[in-house]
Amino acid sequence: MEKTGKKWIWAAFGLYSASMAWLLFGQRLGMAWPSDYWTELTGHLNLVPLRTVRHFIRLVRDSGNPFLIRFARINLLGNVWVFVPLGVFMPWLWPPLRRFWRFALCFLAVTVAVELVQLVTLLGSCDVDDVILNFVGGSLGYGLFLGGRRLWAREKK
Repeated sequence: MEKTGKKWIWAAFGLYSASMAWLLFGQRLGMAWPSDYWTELTGHLNLVPLRTVRHFIRLVRDSGNPFLIRFARINLLGNVWVFVPLGVFMPWLWPPLRRFWRFALCFLAVTVAVELVQLVTLLGSCDVDDVILNFVGGSLGYGLFLGGRRLWAREKK
């Protein structure tokens, strides 16, 4: 890939990363906690797989409240959607991550780190379901990367 093209990809990755930092942490800066840190900490933690996903699915299915339905959909789909680009950028910018197992390990490390930062800082919640949904999004992005690479290779022939 030519140098100019690579610079544009890095610039797009930088913009994506800054946007994600704001979305995941920045928009909550300065928020006051209603109780002490340790009480808040336990309220921001879910280690039971699919607990939050099941709760949101029930809200969408059973709630007649449009606000709650929208909130649940945004949480479920948003946790998938916002990590699709990272699934494209990682193997594109770092060739060793073009092997799925390497990509998966690195991607999981990144998303677990994000969740741990959210837990310690209380700038969000630490939820195992977020890791699962983020991984689905990253894997979709990885698939898009592979598909795009195959199309590019065909075009060059």
